[in-house]
Amino acid sequence: MFVLIIFLLLIAIFISLSFLIPLNNWFFFLWVPLSIILSALILICFALIFIKCQRKTKPNRKFKHFILRRALYFSLILLRTPMKVYGKENLPKEMGYTVYGNHKSNMDVVYAYLATSGFPSALGKKSLFTKQILKDLGEGFQALPIDRENDREAIKSIIKAINNIKEYKLNYIIFPEGGVKSRETEEMVNLRAGAYKVAVKSNAPIVPLCIIGSSKLSNKKWYKKAKIRLYFLTPLYPDEYKDLNTTEIGHIVEKRINDCVIEHEKD
Repeated sequence: MFVLIIFLLLIAIFISLSFLIPLNNWFFFLWVPLSIILSALILICFALIFIKCQRKTKPNRKFKHFILRRALYFSLILLRTPMKVYGKENLPKEMGYTVYGNHKSNMDVVYAYLATSGFPSALGKKSLFTKQILKDLGEGFQALPIDRENDREAIKSIIKAINNIKEYKLNYIIFPEGGVKSRETEEMVNLRAGAYKVAVKSNAPIVPLCIIGSSKLSNKKWYKKAKIRLYFLTPLYPDEYKDLNTTEIGHIVEKRINDCVIEHEKD
């Protein structure tokens, strides 16, 4: 991403110089801000073209995940919210697993996406997909909306996620609390057993994800640096949960995540 920005900036500089050199010397100094503006416009155009075109490609194309990851890493730098990831050795080597994490900020899906290997996607609340950019990205990466007020539509999204895991080997990121329920603690405070049907019906490994630090992002000043840590915990494989119902599975995942929070929250 940085290489692309520098490349676009150089192009903009040469373009602006070709227009500005014949003019008065005092106007020559305007080439710096004009170049930056032109570079930003080129970058925005590239982003818009990418968002529209990626909808027509399969969700497991490496190139578009590469582009999205670089863009999101750059956004974390601008927001001063870098992250550290622990326990990546716990991620299953076979693709098509599910990640279930605690949820304290709208940025959680960004951290989880960047930390998860392979081709991640996500299930999220329906209201997020009312914005055209997120709707287009969701379509291309098979991120699916969950309508909590319409069980039939929610089941359709869950079935589609199950099929995507089997067909495209996507790794779905799910926050089973059903939204941000509390920012007073990093622990999971709500259990929605239905969220675990995605893993059970697709026979996919379940990886608990413990996110620490995101509960404080809502009060963060833009100039201050946040400390975000992600811990991938010991997975739960189909052979281990085949005799359990979704509520029992949810309690196991919740305990592993909350034990992690208690252990690392004050580090």
